[in-house]
Amino acid sequence: MPPTKEKGVCKCQWLQRASEDPKCAVEFDAELNEYHLVRGPHDFLMIYYCPFCGGSAPKSMRERLFHILTDAERDRLVMLTKDKLTVQEVTAAFGEPDMRQAVGIVTWMPEQGGKPETTQSFPELIYTKLSDLADVHVTVFPNDRVGITFEGKAVKKDEG
Repeated sequence: MPPTKEKGVCKCQWLQRASEDPKCAVEFDAELNEYHLVRGPHDFLMIYYCPFCGGSAPKSMRERLFHILTDAERDRLVMLTKDKLTVQEVTAAFGEPDMRQAVGIVTWMPEQGGKPETTQSFPELIYTKLSDLADVHVTVFPNDRVGITFEGKAVKKDEG
């Protein structure tokens, strides 16, 4: 499908009117400046474009919730973790994690070629003290191999 031509910000105000109608499943989150299609108490879809005029919804302020890693901090964390390929190497370098999650990443493969769908979960070790801006997540794969990601820490209310 070819890319759609950008129509700019919604000018018909359907999203605003829909969010003000108690019978409509559209809500506006003023703190994040986002419109959502509500499916349940904790289940919603973010609305990016107006379904009537095709204009974009207002710019989300969600990024303000989390620290953004500077290039220097990202480079520092990459250098700190680059040679850590196993759980033993990670714990030898950084000690015991601040948190352990039995289920970190979950992968799902649909039924394919007569084989049933599969879901697999991998535990995660989380280090919160290696950086002021990011938590370091260590996903533990089979044979104790690891994958390492950096996740921006939540911005505290008094910081933002």
